[in-house]
Amino acid sequence: MSAGGRTTSRRSTGPNIDGFTGLVWIIGLVIAGITCAIYADDGTFEVGAVGRSDDYSISPWTSDDPVVAEESGGGVYEGSDGAVIRLSGVDVTQPLVVSPEGESYISSVRVTGPRGRIVTPGEYEGDPPRFRPLADGRVAIFVEQPDVELWVDGSRDENWRARVSSGGLNRANDVVTAFSSADFLHIGEASTARVTVRGKGSVDIQIVTPQGTDSVLSGDAPIDQSVAWRDAPLVLFSVTAWDDAGWRIEFPPSPTPSASPSPEVTP
Repeated sequence: MSAGGRTTSRRSTGPNIDGFTGLVWIIGLVIAGITCAIYADDGTFEVGAVGRSDDYSISPWTSDDPVVAEESGGGVYEGSDGAVIRLSGVDVTQPLVVSPEGESYISSVRVTGPRGRIVTPGEYEGDPPRFRPLADGRVAIFVEQPDVELWVDGSRDENWRARVSSGGLNRANDVVTAFSSADFLHIGEASTARVTVRGKGSVDIQIVTPQGTDSVLSGDAPIDQSVAWRDAPLVLFSVTAWDDAGWRIEFPPSPTPSASPSPEVTP
């Protein structure tokens, strides 16, 4: 205390706290880098999605060195975002169904021929067809040749795991009615159908053809309108119904072949 009764203080001349904090931060980064390198070499730690560029995730089928999904048996595959499932001897008269397992997420599947060759054109020029999940998370796919490659669009942060199967869906050719969600196949020459929805609730309808998955109707009851799709010998309808909505889909009758005229007999 000074003679005037006022107190004075001086800044401490001890160690610099800011410099010490910076040193600790740098040491922490070095330790974290060493840890990542050790676990990455061990194979238990992934650095990035698949170590590929963003261009690979957008169009992996154009890569000369694609990531190939691992098969673990029983039609189950596992891979990272953009990994390819290679199949041969596929029955083209049946849909392929890709079913995610566990907590896996699949946002879509693109389909090409071997080595990424585009066999069936997609929605946009230069792209293969894109198949999106149905309401239950499964992805239904139609192919037009027995040897195909499925390019799986999953999560960028973790691997996906899915089972690939064939067929297993009911077929309908004239009228389908229900008060719940349903998936079914339609075989015929029709490319339009009449949809009627009654009750209280709403419906969403997706249609799958070899050109990909299209959402053709989404709305609340009452509904009475036609839906159309691209010509295809086999079409999958996926109807999702909520609340008490009852729906009916009626297909036009298949044309009856005209009878050949009987040859005239000359006496």
